[in-house]
Amino acid sequence: MKHHLTAITVALLCVTSIAARDRKDDDKPGGWDFDLPSLKLKDSSREIELSLSSSFSFGFITGINQSKDVSIDMGQSFELEWGDILHMTAHIGKKDFVGIGLGLDWRNYRVTDFKRFAKDEQGIISMQDYPEETEPKFSRIHTFSLSVPVKYYHPLSKKVLFGIGPELYFTPHGSLKTRFYEGGEKRKLTAGNVHQSRFSVGVGTELIINHVGIYYKYNPFNVLQTAYGPKFSSMTIGLKVSF
Repeated sequence: MKHHLTAITVALLCVTSIAARDRKDDDKPGGWDFDLPSLKLKDSSREIELSLSSSFSFGFITGINQSKDVSIDMGQSFELEWGDILHMTAHIGKKDFVGIGLGLDWRNYRVTDFKRFAKDEQGIISMQDYPEETEPKFSRIHTFSLSVPVKYYHPLSKKVLFGIGPELYFTPHGSLKTRFYEGGEKRKLTAGNVHQSRFSVGVGTELIINHVGIYYKYNPFNVLQTAYGPKFSSMTIGLKVSF
């Protein structure tokens, strides 16, 4: 939690100190545009300018390229993202533009079958059976990341916006939690420092219609460092609300 609060505080300070707009370049297609969180539509005689900022996303995650014993449950695994806390756009021509954002991303990768994530004394994460005479509930890997999407946007109409491009992630925090029942009592096992992959790059696409849309993400990088844990990467499908 301390890592989360620190990152949020830094982001808010950046918004306060940096988010200002240089009006003198508004009419130049190649000018950079720094803006406060908002969704704006500016319609002139020959130019449509959309600035997408401050968004909230919720999606379901499934595992891709998983090791034999890993089975990420998409119905129980999810992503929460506060995106575009800072957003910068560069216009390409009269309608299209490139957007670069900064966001905060939380992900939970859950397995709900009879295997669980476990960390040994050497820090190695492996899939193990639950203790005998216990009833599994779930086992999950949680990660917290700073996200930097770089997307090419094309307005399909005044209210419809399509975007696609790479997304960069820096993941400073990861943890493990397992819950199960033993003799009718709830049990919990936790561990930190799960050796999550610190840096990764994925691709994302989104379709926004009047502030609300759908998004898709694919990240081929392993969630955990391969020397310390089982292999699995991720794919996310969800909803996005922009302001």
